[in-house]
Amino acid sequence: MADLPGVPRIGRKRALPAARQPAVVSQPRTHSVIKAGVDAIVNAVRPTLGPLPRMVVVEGLRSTDTPEFLDDAATIARRIIEIEPRGADVGAMLVRQALWRMQREAGDGGATMAMLFQSLLHEGLRVLAHQGINAALLRNGLARALPLALEAVRAQARPLEGREALTHMAMGMCQGDSGLASLLGEVLDIAGADGLIVVEGWNRLGQEREYIEGTYWKLSGWYSRLFATEAASKRTVFEDAALLITDFDLQDPLILVPVLERCIAAGVKKLVITATGISDAAIGLLANNNKAGTIQTMVVRTPNTAELDRVDVLGDIAAMLGGQPYFNAAYANFISFSAADLGQARRIWATESLFGFYGGKGEPRALRQRVAQVRGALKQASDAQLRSKLQTRLGHLSGGTVILHIGGIHDVERQARKTMTERAIAGLRNALTGGVVAGGGAALLSAQAALAEQQTCKPGEALAFQVLARALEAPMRAIAHNAGRTPDVVIEHARAAGPGAGFDARNGRIVNMREARIFDSADTLCRALEIAVSGAVMALTTDVIVHHRNPLESIDP
Repeated sequence: MADLPGVPRIGRKRALPAARQPAVVSQPRTHSVIKAGVDAIVNAVRPTLGPLPRMVVVEGLRSTDTPEFLDDAATIARRIIEIEPRGADVGAMLVRQALWRMQREAGDGGATMAMLFQSLLHEGLRVLAHQGINAALLRNGLARALPLALEAVRAQARPLEGREALTHMAMGMCQGDSGLASLLGEVLDIAGADGLIVVEGWNRLGQEREYIEGTYWKLSGWYSRLFATEAASKRTVFEDAALLITDFDLQDPLILVPVLERCIAAGVKKLVITATGISDAAIGLLANNNKAGTIQTMVVRTPNTAELDRVDVLGDIAAMLGGQPYFNAAYANFISFSAADLGQARRIWATESLFGFYGGKGEPRALRQRVAQVRGALKQASDAQLRSKLQTRLGHLSGGTVILHIGGIHDVERQARKTMTERAIAGLRNALTGGVVAGGGAALLSAQAALAEQQTCKPGEALAFQVLARALEAPMRAIAHNAGRTPDVVIEHARAAGPGAGFDARNGRIVNMREARIFDSADTLCRALEIAVSGAVMALTTDVIVHHRNPLESIDP
């Protein structure tokens, strides 16, 4: 089995004996082994493309482990950490990295990208073998053809508006789960593209949502039960409250005296202070002050623990509530403090582990500028962790929170539905911000016309245009194949029906995809095309593979 090309193995990566595989692989073998590795991964994720539920089962590492049932292309690919022989492993890891990059940057669309990647590689290798051109010319041609295809796709984009349209689009992302699709349509219609949506597991069947006014942070509650005004619920709620935004560590109680004196003089009745720490003596000072009744105070944990994150989050809070943040790096104490430095909100609340507010009274213009700044950073970010932080910040700035409780019969189903929900939310966000195009590969098929109209006298570029045009059919072909139809017949009928026509796999008919409300996110589709071309070009222009005798073990993408 180990000598067959393209055999996946799940587990720890190991070094193969040097005698079994040459240390240096050259053409023509290079392309054949890369193709075998790419095909192994792509064929494993192909069944997940389309609206009909088809799962890929990943066996556990131990016989007692519960198998995973997956329909996410990037996760499936990540479970495969080695393809034998080692030459094929290079191609497999190339497309595996592309799939993981697709998930990080777009959240969805991995299977579509994989189909495009594989078709570009197959068609490119065929051209290189039979037309006798240099791979560099093919690369240059694809670099010229790609912007034309992207422009043709974006030209078809239309806004996605309304709960019904969102629900229809969600249906294709939720394996036909109408209840979950309807819930996501409602939630995204209310929260919008920027709203904070928290997905949590639920030890019950089905799904439920919970809307929370304003925004809140976890692990950021009050420091002491002495601040709780509602003993039964261990909760404190301040109406029409002020907020001192700071990351100070309040060890010396005397540091708070200027703050209390100037707040009382300004008529502040309820004050909340954020801090990274507080001493028992400072808590005692504030608790005794609360009993006096002149001003009600509470100290909560400053959101986030990383210093750089704290600076951003406190700036966001200042944009929502107004006021001037006091950073420990810039201020030694509160000597310069005045009541004008306080943020204001209609309601500020806290529990032992949560802190939130509603009805911030910051400058609308400053808030819009802050939102635009974070949204711009999100568009430029490619790191998954950074994108998650920026999306969360954008959700907080939007001023509303939705908690989705996703349940299932057992842990495996619950985790699978939770992952599917998070992926669908990411896809719907992209659709709301960048618009939608005809789904099911119809938009890509319509983009072929833009490549056919382009005239070029360079043989290599002309062939590259043909390669990309042929690859644009790949997603629709895969959907037809997964539905048990003949891909060539489906493509021919879709072309005959005109631009925007595609294959409705649920009903087995050629329809106008917009009228049938079958959509794809324009941004996701364009990103899939860009990543697929980038990866395929890298594979096509690889002439030599050099193997390490003892490669390092890794499970990273």
